[in-house]
Amino acid sequence: MPSVSIIVPLFNGLRYLPYFLNSLTEAAPRNAQLIFVDDASSEPVLELVPDDLPTGPVTKLRIERNGGYSVAVNRGMGCATGDIVVQLNTDLVLDPRCIEVMINVIESMPKAGIIGSKQISPTTGRLRHLGVAYGKHSTHHIYKGMPANHPLCCKTRKMQLVSGATVAMTRRLADEIGPLDERYYNTLENFDHCMKAHVRGYDNYASAESIVYHWVSQSGPARFARVEEGDAIFWADWTNSRIVDLHRFVDEALDHILATSPQFLDYTFEPLSLCRSDDESILLECLERKWEGISSRIHHTRAFNSPHERLWLPMELPYRAMMNPAPYIYLVDQIDELSENRMWFEARHHLVEAEIILDARAVAMTTKELLGMYGDAPQ
Repeated sequence: MPSVSIIVPLFNGLRYLPYFLNSLTEAAPRNAQLIFVDDASSEPVLELVPDDLPTGPVTKLRIERNGGYSVAVNRGMGCATGDIVVQLNTDLVLDPRCIEVMINVIESMPKAGIIGSKQISPTTGRLRHLGVAYGKHSTHHIYKGMPANHPLCCKTRKMQLVSGATVAMTRRLADEIGPLDERYYNTLENFDHCMKAHVRGYDNYASAESIVYHWVSQSGPARFARVEEGDAIFWADWTNSRIVDLHRFVDEALDHILATSPQFLDYTFEPLSLCRSDDESILLECLERKWEGISSRIHHTRAFNSPHERLWLPMELPYRAMMNPAPYIYLVDQIDELSENRMWFEARHHLVEAEIILDARAVAMTTKELLGMYGDAPQ
């Protein structure tokens, strides 16, 4: 068994820390080195961390001037002695096997790079994260919002990017790609690290069997203080090195829905686009491979003029669109945008047998499945 160092950067989040510590006690390998780094919290978080845990020795460090996630992790890395280094956020509840599974992936894959986990919303049971795909000028958390037990969410995949909330890698790789880039402040530093491994020929993985429950962004406004600056740095550094791969996951999602409902291949679907990103073209290319000529039947909407995060279809579309007897494939940036359209979908259900929603996170589901996620589906 390789030796393991676990680095836990801390910045406030006191209310979540006891749940994290309890789950860490169950999940950490025996004799793991535990390193907690307080990044100048205003809450007494280090006081809550025991001096000793049953899993192994505890090192507690404090940084007096807040520097962000990268600074805290790098400080902890300077003390880490393990063959494998794990980074964990504190707004997590860890499944007892989550760290063990990440280590198993590292040991079983010859060119294993950075390993991430499957992240689930603690309140809804739906997927938060299982790797990230590149769109044309964007990144997308694939399958986000789907039930976490959906077959597409239960497959470990090779990815260019995985989330930094849970990260495992060998110390050898960490030394090769260097520390986290401290130009980033609480955003995209982990994506930058993933790309450094990727361009060196390592394979990053999002492990579907390494499960954590993630509250997400509980460190306060500082989490988002320099997002635009981080975006500019990341895209300037990596635009020419990334591989646009969203279509790979959209194709997989469409293959799944057609395998479960093969009759859909004979439907004359009409795309109804509510996308506000230019990744609409990727979705259409994938649909064209399944239903030749479907792009010529597309309907566009007024979604660009809508100021709302949720889209109310009766307000975005003319009445005749509701009465169209042809089945739609609704194209959206994320499925949650359509979560408050029960009246529309129930009315459509009386006209057409089935319709599909496809979003830019590669989620594909029937409208009946969507309604089932937010309450009783129509009979």
